[in-house]
Order: sequence, then structure tokens, then C-alpha cells
Amino acid sequence: MKITAITRIEGGIPIPAPHFWPAWWPGLEMPEMPYSIVVVETDAGLCGFGPGSIAAGPTAALALTLLRERVLGQDVERALDIGALVNDPRQLPQLRHGRPLSIELPLWDLLGKISGQPVSRLLGGYRDRVTAYCSTGSLLAPEHHVEQALDAYDRGYRAIKLRLHRRSLDEDLAVVEAVRQALGDALEIMADANQQQNPFWSRAHALRAARALQELGVVWLEEPLPMYEVDGLAALAAAVDIPIAGAENEYRLPAYSTLLERHALDLVQPDLVGCGGLLEFRKIAAVAETHQTWALPHVWDHGLTLLCSLHAIGSVPNAPYAECTDDVHWPASVRDSLLAAPFQVMEGEIAIPRGPGWGVDLNWELVHRYARVEERLEA
Repeated sequence: MKITAITRIEGGIPIPAPHFWPAWWPGLEMPEMPYSIVVVETDAGLCGFGPGSIAAGPTAALALTLLRERVLGQDVERALDIGALVNDPRQLPQLRHGRPLSIELPLWDLLGKISGQPVSRLLGGYRDRVTAYCSTGSLLAPEHHVEQALDAYDRGYRAIKLRLHRRSLDEDLAVVEAVRQALGDALEIMADANQQQNPFWSRAHALRAARALQELGVVWLEEPLPMYEVDGLAALAAAVDIPIAGAENEYRLPAYSTLLERHALDLVQPDLVGCGGLLEFRKIAAVAETHQTWALPHVWDHGLTLLCSLHAIGSVPNAPYAECTDDVHWPASVRDSLLAAPFQVMEGEIAIPRGPGWGVDLNWELVHRYARVEERLEA
């Protein structure tokens, strides 16, 4: 069996009006859910797919050379030496422009299909279900956040993440207080300040927020300061009992180690595509495990990214929560529209698919309908 083609597909699924206005990018309107998918085909009719891109900016020529030498036209036995491929010198961080070449994830899907096993089991198989939290992204009035939280509870969630990115901390806290009063302890609450993007919280502001959220029983406070403000994060973490989370925008393994060794973060949230894939995520999770803490994949995206993150969660012992993008203006119905079957949250948990590979196929008709780029490389 040989690898015959690699295809990059990019497009966007419309988001119903009034569209999505992310808390972390004030003033930005998102009328669609963007997607980028890499598909690896074989001459046996099997294909693997995953989120990400093979467009590599200034290093595109180097990336394409790597694909032609190590993947295209190769026997799957060689192409599926995934560790050797992602550790090729041409994948070194200093040669990347932004995120690494996204070839690992579709190869894991292909390997799972060839072996007849789910990816999470190939990598360890620690669990088949995980606690799901409804990750919201809009800044709404307190009463609308309560409505959203009640709806999330009715749909099976037992945890929700609220965004704190208003100019007034009192406004932020009013939202958390309203949700807590409406649902009591029936719904765990996480809080995300998104101070890596458009930061305006001072250390004093972050400390006041952390202390107030601690009193409200919030599970963790995410990104209260930029992730490179290590001293400030460490001082904050030492001053409060509420766990401090972050580093979704960090893509280098040594930096995660430094953040944990300096006690700047109590739990880390690597982005599966951004950090390079499952193997790199598992290394980061192992470093976190040595500090007796969690590595929870960051997800704000479409259902394919959530799908891959579930397999990452299932492959390590220290990832007890799954972030599920699910906002009133970016609902689960839009999130999962790229998938052949939507996810279900039942009694607070989401199942990790057990079919071969990712275990869920794509809605190919929709993928192609909204595609703006379909670039195919053939052997």
C-alpha cells in the first residue's frame, strides 16, 4: 500500500447572524467557522484526515520537499513511521513560520484505519469517556449568560467556561455570580480572561479577580496574564488557591517545562494542532504529570479539532476535561456540521469514539461545498 496523494482543503461554514464576536478579539466579527483539513490518500482506497494545513508560508518549499521525500509515493510502512517524520530536522521549530506542518494527525487516522483500532487506544487507551465543559466565547449580559448556562445544563453539560474580557472586573464578576446563583453547584464554572490576546489586566487586577473567583468556587482561572509574564503568573499562583491555567498559545515543549517548574501555571492547555500533534501533546502531558497536574487540550474550532482532542485526552492519564466549543453564537450544530455524526453530551460526559482511526467520518458534501481551496499533491 502506497501514499498516492495529499490534499489541503480550506473553507468556512457560515455562522448565522448576528455572527460570532469573540471576547478575546474585541470588535472582530466572524461570519463563518473557518476550517483547514489535510487528507492523505492511499492506492488501497483508505484515507486519513486531520485538522491543520500543509501551507507553510516562507518555508513552503521545504515543507513540500519533506512531504515528497517522506510521504508521497512511499509505502505506508515508511510513511507511518510518524515519530521519525515529525522529528525530521525540517520540522524543527526554528524553521517553522508559525505552526508546524500538519501531517501527523491524518497519518494517525490512517494508521488507526489500517489497524482497525481507535487512535486513543493505539496511544494508550486510558479512558473512553471524559467530562465535557461547554466553552462559551461571547460577552453577554448576565441574564443571557444564565439562559445559556441553563440551556447547556439541559443539553447534558455539568461544566461551563465563561469569558472575562470586559473593561470592568465588576461586570465580569456579575456574570459569574449570576450563573452561580442560578445553577448553584449543579454546574462547574471555569473562567477565561484571555489575557494572552489583547491583554489589559494588571497584576493587581488579576489578583483581585482570582480572589473573587476563588470565593465563587470557580474551578480554574485561565490566562489572567500573558503567558510570558512568568514572574507575575508565579506570584499570582502563589497568592491564591484557585488553579491558574494557560499556555494555549505556547508551542514549544521546553517552555511548558519552564512554566511548570517556575510554578507559573497549575495546569497547561496545549493546542493540539499548534504544538505539532499527538506525539508532542503527549510529551507535554508527561511533563505536566511529573508536576502532578493536568494537560488539557485547547479547543476553539470545528468538530474535527474536538474529535482529535478527544483521542489525545483518551491517550493520557492526566486530562480529565474536554473543552467543547459551544456558544450561543457558535453553537454545537455549527461546530459539528463538518462531521458525519454530531457529538452528544450525556450526564456531563462525552464519549471518545471507538471506531478505527478517529472513529467518525467527515461530512464530505459540506466540506467540499464550502471549500475555497482544494490543493492536491500527487505522487
